[in-house]
Amino acid sequence: MKKFTHRLAVTLVLLVAFSGLYAGPTRAGLTETPFPDVDSAQYGWAVQSIKFMAQKGILQGYPDGTFKPGRYVTKTEWAVMTYRLFDKYRPSLRPELKGYHFIDAYADVPASHWAYREISDSFVSIADNTVTRSGNQDLYNPEYTFSRFNLASMLHGYYGIEEWTETRSDVCTQLGQLKDIETRTFTNDSDLESFRDNEKTDRYESGIPGGIFPILLLKEPGGTCSSSHDDYSALNADALLNVHTSGILTAEDTSGKFYPSAKLTRAEAVTVLHRLLDHLKTEGVLHEYSSINPSDILRPVPMPAPKPGEAAEGTGPYSRDLQREGEFNTIVYPGGKKYMKLELTSKDAVDLYLYMNGDIAFLRQEELPRYIQVDRAAQIGIKSQSRNPEKRSPLSTYPASLHVSFHDEIPPTTKPDKGTGSGNETNNLIAPPGASAIRDLKREGELKQTFPNNGSKYVTIQLISQDKVDLYVQLSSGTAFLRQEELPVKLKMDGNSSVTIRTQSRNPEKRTSQQSYNAHLYVTFTNQ
Repeated sequence: MKKFTHRLAVTLVLLVAFSGLYAGPTRAGLTETPFPDVDSAQYGWAVQSIKFMAQKGILQGYPDGTFKPGRYVTKTEWAVMTYRLFDKYRPSLRPELKGYHFIDAYADVPASHWAYREISDSFVSIADNTVTRSGNQDLYNPEYTFSRFNLASMLHGYYGIEEWTETRSDVCTQLGQLKDIETRTFTNDSDLESFRDNEKTDRYESGIPGGIFPILLLKEPGGTCSSSHDDYSALNADALLNVHTSGILTAEDTSGKFYPSAKLTRAEAVTVLHRLLDHLKTEGVLHEYSSINPSDILRPVPMPAPKPGEAAEGTGPYSRDLQREGEFNTIVYPGGKKYMKLELTSKDAVDLYLYMNGDIAFLRQEELPRYIQVDRAAQIGIKSQSRNPEKRSPLSTYPASLHVSFHDEIPPTTKPDKGTGSGNETNNLIAPPGASAIRDLKREGELKQTFPNNGSKYVTIQLISQDKVDLYVQLSSGTAFLRQEELPVKLKMDGNSSVTIRTQSRNPEKRTSQQSYNAHLYVTFTNQ
């Protein structure tokens, strides 16, 4: 079992991910609201931080004199701010770091880039979870607008706020206080390893910036709880708890939600940096990072919780210009609903990646709108992927709109009026990924398959299909008939080495010749 020991990887994270605001001339004669668009009523919680950073020359406004506090901050903007603010820290000049995942250059940050120096001197580690790979090249993704989850993972070790989860009395309980952070708790190593090995995508190399996977926890006899048996979990459990308990980036007081996928605005980014300065001052280590005079630091005002929206928990519709604002990258919460409907309209061809329970599903635009069964998922990540962005004209806009809705049932199929609609609205259902067996019952016949038991005490059986299908379940003690309405079901294995399952469609004669009738069978062995 792997233990998380790469403390150095964490310490490199922050500088590789954020950058300063527009590099224009510093404004003089700052007032209570340094910029005309920073309304003291709306942004009273951020005025003090914006004023302080502007006075120190860490940030400047746009050429028109505005600050645009509500715009999402990009990685490049954050990188410039941290380069200016932490002028004593240059990872690229520290030879002891160069042997560990050191990145000499980014393919998408050429020497002509306006923030080349700030990025190159600061962001040198692939511990930045928004860095991706294209072939054998590292991509910094300079216009990526990162989330609170991205920020937590980048902040937690770089500024001396680390407190490894091994030293915490109960990681399970503490993470449970962050109500929208998905965790999986296991009671033995083998179950944890089995879950990790069976994930349909590599949580370390998913290729999806900001992809959020469940944090795996091991609760051992005696009550000890640890995240150290999985590298990804150890890093992110520590990161989330450290930024929360230090007060740098916290969960919302009343709901307990951390809003991990909420994108950070420029006003929020400046406030986080102000909180970080205050924390380093309190810890007595600020002089190691910055030449800013600590006596000038004022304790920052708490930020409000993110409002539900594109990257927090709303369902949309979300509209954006894919050319100028980048791809959709959000997380939505089913809230107990059984089905999710996805609709996407765009000027050019755009497909979707869905992340559910550690698996990734791919949907082509031609398959939309579509219903997806989501009652097994606590949260769903959605990311768009344009097919041919290189063919776009730099002078044109490329609007796209994504709409997500949740339902208890799939409405009956209705034919669009002649001459209207896309014509591809169907009842077709996409089951969550990770099925033990998948079959088109019309074209391939009924499903019959034997599943070997790995010594587990129980087997859980679930079936998702497009029409009514029942099951025959055969064990050594006999055969049981289960109606679809009785599923999912949990059965005792009682020492059986295998279980054989056969489907039986109720009304195959009513199927149409044009449609497929997929059945997704889920078979899971457990000890409890």
